Amino acid sequence: MMMNWDEVSGHQEVISRVKAMLAADRIPHALLFLGPAGIGKSLIATLLAAGILCGGNSDRPCGHCQTCILFNRNAHPDFTLVRPEGATIKIDQIRALQHYAALAPSVSSRRVCIIEDAELMTVQAANSLLKLLEEPPPGFVFILVAGTAQPLLPTILSRCRKLQFQPLAASILAKALEAKGHVPEAANVAARLSGGRMGTALGLLAPDGLAARNMAADLLENLHDSKMTAIWDKALKLDSLETKEIVAVLEFLLYLFRDIVLVAGRHSEHLVYNIDLVPKLADWAIHWSEGQGISAINAVKNTIRAIGGNANTRLALEALLINLKDLAEKGD
Repeated sequence: MMMNWDEVSGHQEVISRVKAMLAADRIPHALLFLGPAGIGKSLIATLLAAGILCGGNSDRPCGHCQTCILFNRNAHPDFTLVRPEGATIKIDQIRALQHYAALAPSVSSRRVCIIEDAELMTVQAANSLLKLLEEPPPGFVFILVAGTAQPLLPTILSRCRKLQFQPLAASILAKALEAKGHVPEAANVAARLSGGRMGTALGLLAPDGLAARNMAADLLENLHDSKMTAIWDKALKLDSLETKEIVAVLEFLLYLFRDIVLVAGRHSEHLVYNIDLVPKLADWAIHWSEGQGISAINAVKNTIRAIGGNANTRLALEALLINLKDLAEKGD
């Protein structure tokens, strides 16, 4: 069953603007949804696309008319979705879109295209899309969804109406997760660790969703209680993961050190992300001063940057773990 606007959590300002466009039937030919991954941009873009194509008279998308039924079955002939093939959106994909855009609507009065991860267009693809945006086909609506505007051509940005999405407050997100049936304790942890992103929070609540966080916690635990040979084993285990997974573990390690700094400095527990690990954080904080924790955070950040810059991952991880082990032992 198609979702409706009432089921979307947060982003009320954006939703109000989008619903006003639908109600007034004044839809710009190109919109750009901007915000972090997992924050709900694609969901709202999809609801807007369905609303534009909907044959109902009010509260679009109605979810019941023939066009909504077709849309919900991914069979609406006046809707197309473009997303990266591999690492980029290629010029051949935009050329295919040009052919599609030249056709007249089949069922609805308009046609709609959502371009996901639009910032991943190649230069050639972006220039090809620009031609479409400069001379848009009658009744055709482009909805670009991107994490950041920086890689997009200024000329593309100038032809789109921009809608900015902000992370949700942890309290709002936690309530939304509870409304989806998640227990309050788990919802609170996911809301804080997700950085206000619904999609990320739902991933954390999935089975094994906290596996990367738990690996980071296990690594931190071993900095005090294990010999260096055990630390090497951790480096080997980390190095066996995909780069994206390694970075995820290191990012959770950042959150853990951040929380240790808060606990060590006797700051408010309300600021802690890993609230399910408060007893462990208190134990770890005995060994880490605020200064040591901040040094550890900087070391982890530098390693993430190095890995992103194509440094040798194994060597970068080993250097990090040696550094963290030294920092940990200074506090004993």
